Amino acid sequence: NVTCNPRQTMRHCIWCNKTEESVPFKRKAHVLPQTLGATAICDNVCDICNLYFGSAEQGRPSVETVLKETFNISRGVFLRTSNDIGKNKPMAKFSSIYFDVDFKKNTFNLKPTYKRHKYFQEKICRQLKRGLYKVFLEETERVNGDGHDDKYNFIREFARYDLGDFPLFYFERSKGIFALSSNFIKTPDHFLRKEFRYKYLVDEPSFYEFDLLGHTFGIATSRTWEIMVDNYIKKSLEAKKELFKTCKVVTNFHDIDLALSILSK
Repeated sequence: NVTCNPRQTMRHCIWCNKTEESVPFKRKAHVLPQTLGATAICDNVCDICNLYFGSAEQGRPSVETVLKETFNISRGVFLRTSNDIGKNKPMAKFSSIYFDVDFKKNTFNLKPTYKRHKYFQEKICRQLKRGLYKVFLEETERVNGDGHDDKYNFIREFARYDLGDFPLFYFERSKGIFALSSNFIKTPDHFLRKEFRYKYLVDEPSFYEFDLLGHTFGIATSRTWEIMVDNYIKKSLEAKKELFKTCKVVTNFHDIDLALSILSK
């Protein structure tokens, strides 16, 4: 496991700003859920904040649960083709809490119990957005060691304390071309490193784009993102015009093609 900021002698939580003098740091904080095959650890997440992301709240599933539910579906789509799902394989037989999943037919549907829950789609969508912002900040700290920077205070407020709302951009493919190595599918770490970034991912102030298990996302990295969003989307779509067709601002869980249906077209 690669850990963040080895130069730092005292652990300092990027979420609550407390040090190991006042809060414990005994548990390993995985940047992406371990059940996705991820191994990357961020040292500067205290046990209390780590537990928070794995705990359900106010009638909503935990942030970690939503990340697992979302990306295990997509991961399974890739692994099924290489017969890598099952006992003693990279992915155990998949059982979803919220969805009926059929990897052979490449379909998934919300289970009837949750279809009857008012606003469930919106709730799970918000948890997913918070989860991806959480992943970004922990990976930023792990790779660059600057997760405590004040410019990320809005991410702390949103991901950890559920304050405000910030966008998740989803880029819909026009072609089912994926250049993912089998190792990246089995162990989806290091998506922040430059050597893993494709040319269509733009570097634009106030935004960050990344690929994760067949999906291309963009998030805001500035509290004042709305000032530059139109220029960002225009530039991003131009860079992606050969492989992508649209950019969605995610408001509903089904805005994301979890089953990667483009692969079957």
